[in-house]
Amino acid sequence: MTAHTTAKRRTIHLLISSMSAGGRSVNVGPEVVRILRGGGWAVRVSVTRASDDPCQIASATTEDVIGALGGDGFISAIARGAHEAGTLFAPIPGGRGNDLCRALGISPDASARAKQLAELGFVNEESDELFASRIRPMDGMWVTTPDGTVHSLVLGLVSLGLDATANLLANESMFTSGPIAYGYGAFAALTTHRPSPITLKIDGQERELTGWITSVSNSGRFGGGIRLVPQSDMTDGVMELCHVEDIPLLKALPIVAKVVGGRSQGHEVIHVEPASSIEITQPVGMVAMADGDKVAEIPFTVTSAPHIVDVLV
Repeated sequence: MTAHTTAKRRTIHLLISSMSAGGRSVNVGPEVVRILRGGGWAVRVSVTRASDDPCQIASATTEDVIGALGGDGFISAIARGAHEAGTLFAPIPGGRGNDLCRALGISPDASARAKQLAELGFVNEESDELFASRIRPMDGMWVTTPDGTVHSLVLGLVSLGLDATANLLANESMFTSGPIAYGYGAFAALTTHRPSPITLKIDGQERELTGWITSVSNSGRFGGGIRLVPQSDMTDGVMELCHVEDIPLLKALPIVAKVVGGRSQGHEVIHVEPASSIEITQPVGMVAMADGDKVAEIPFTVTSAPHIVDVLV
């Protein structure tokens, strides 16, 4: 017998989204499973449907690791389940933008990511050291309703205004590439979106902001690689509020181009400040987007969630 034949295998429960990116995760799933098993992992697979609650499925996991193959919204739901189970979490990109994986320094290609994980499949002294070195703490953000009910765990950005409209338009577009879809969405949104005042409390202090973009950031990324808030650090225990001033449309166009191109840092009309809790109260009914999906309607509260889960990178 070879050493690998008798070695203990690590276990992973891999949840695969059937909905992300028009079925992209399901298509690449067999290859991901083959690579993981080839590296020694004992893999249990669950393919989730629209009617399933991925967080609930993940929270009941008993394997060593919970894996999530899907888009950012799906990955955030699985991360919440991993938090509830107290289990190590391994995101695998299977969506259109894959911004969480990009922010963590993980390849946005599912097969390449599977190969990164495959080398950790067997339990032995060498692998154990590598395994431990690949574990990272990660913050998140809780989105709660006025009665205190937790609605979602968000790992990326909660967006209001132009960036939320752009996300909605990107989701409705025919483009399968995240950067192209979000670039299209951003410029299409400029034809209809106009800044409106947003009333909020930032760590208890009431403010009113009017501008093109109002976002609460954990990872700083959205749209398939757009770095809206480069200052964001998913391990520092705080969120960032990003606000782009209400400026004329013709002046807003080059700002949006900078945002889409990831060159927004330091611009005089883009303001970033740290926060631990942001309560958003007006205008009632405005849609907020997060991790590629609708997350809430105003009123709601976003609260920082330091070290919400440990991630296997």
